[in-house]
Amino acid sequence: MKMQMRRGRRTEPEGRCRERKKCETRDAIVRAALGLFGRKGYEGTTADEIAGEAGVSRRTFFRYFPAKELVVFPHQAAHLVLFRALLAEGADTQPPFSRVRHACLLMAREYMKARGEHLAQQRIIRASPSLIARGEAFDEEWEAAIAGVFAANRGPPEASRRARFLAGAIMGVIRAALKEWYDGGCRQDLIRLGDEALALVEPGTTRAAQTERD
Repeated sequence: MKMQMRRGRRTEPEGRCRERKKCETRDAIVRAALGLFGRKGYEGTTADEIAGEAGVSRRTFFRYFPAKELVVFPHQAAHLVLFRALLAEGADTQPPFSRVRHACLLMAREYMKARGEHLAQQRIIRASPSLIARGEAFDEEWEAAIAGVFAANRGPPEASRRARFLAGAIMGVIRAALKEWYDGGCRQDLIRLGDEALALVEPGTTRAAQTERD
């Protein structure tokens, strides 16, 4: 790839520059949205106001976020892709629960890198019934990804049902750990909270795996 030259200095590749600018625009929109939602509330803020605050056009806003509610969950899609990739690691060598635990704790580490943003988002979500419902819909995608780990290569209908039960139990303790984290201002160690929560459901998953083998 050719490098751009300006005044005798080497600059970043054109493609990388475009990606950086896209990230900067996206981040500007998210910052503007969170600031306005914090002052005016989610329902009291329009997409046009967010675009104006971010210094972009309405068209640009909707190119990055097709619906206003999605700006409150800016990393949802990327996080889900990462989570699914982590769940797939060790598929041939590791038991299902070990893979789920590993993936959940690594995601907890990612969340902790952006404590402030997560806390601000959660405060906005809790104040809006429509955002709470949207968050629950996203949770179902994570739960389905976990169920897929336990249901892999299993044919009988009852096996798929047990996989859904296990995924539901795991998501239940994950939600409880996240609530504890958010209620404490995201100051606690989310990895420790997640590990403690998952330990409570591990015996049940072990028994279920034993039942499958028997």
